[in-house]
Amino acid sequence: MTKEMIGLLIFVVLSLPKGVLAQELPVKVKGGHELGETAEQFFAEGHEKDVLSACAAGDFKSVNRSSRRQLKQFCSEFGDQRHQAMSGKRSEYKTGGDPAEMRADTFTFDGGRLVKVELVFSNPSAESNYRGQRFEEIFAGVTQAYGPPTGENTAPVRDAYGVEYVAHHETWITPSAAILIAEQPGPGGSTTLLALTRAEYNRTMPTGAPQAANPLQ
Repeated sequence: MTKEMIGLLIFVVLSLPKGVLAQELPVKVKGGHELGETAEQFFAEGHEKDVLSACAAGDFKSVNRSSRRQLKQFCSEFGDQRHQAMSGKRSEYKTGGDPAEMRADTFTFDGGRLVKVELVFSNPSAESNYRGQRFEEIFAGVTQAYGPPTGENTAPVRDAYGVEYVAHHETWITPSAAILIAEQPGPGGSTTLLALTRAEYNRTMPTGAPQAANPLQ
């Protein structure tokens, strides 16, 4: 298993006949969060709980004035995001993810519940001291937990220099959730991993996995 089950998503399954879950268990995410949980519960757990407590305490005396202003602004924005998520409106909460993995995370709420988690992993590169995660590593981690994908396809893409690559798209569908991996290969590329409730998947992605962007289009 690579880097804490590929950074954020931690999947637990019992058996995997032909890539389909024989018994459904909740899709867990780092920090004790669970796909489909309420926004109130989400912000009362893990990292978000710590941030909320720190902002509520308002103890910024130990930092310089410039950083103090930034922290106060951050706390205000964090509070607004929490309020939006808990209001029932569709909203996104973005975090810096894990800098060590060159990853950005986005949590989507709708109807007061967590309905989608998006992780974008930058490809390893010399410029970032090879930090990042390759598609093959992410695919291997999810396959180890969920078995073979229930759907997969490839598509040719070209980078800005005209170099052609093959982008992979993998999908795991269960009665209650969907997991998708979309690759954008090449220098400066990335791999996007999505976990969605089945209702969110059916509503926003009726045709299947998101397609990798072609830089020339």
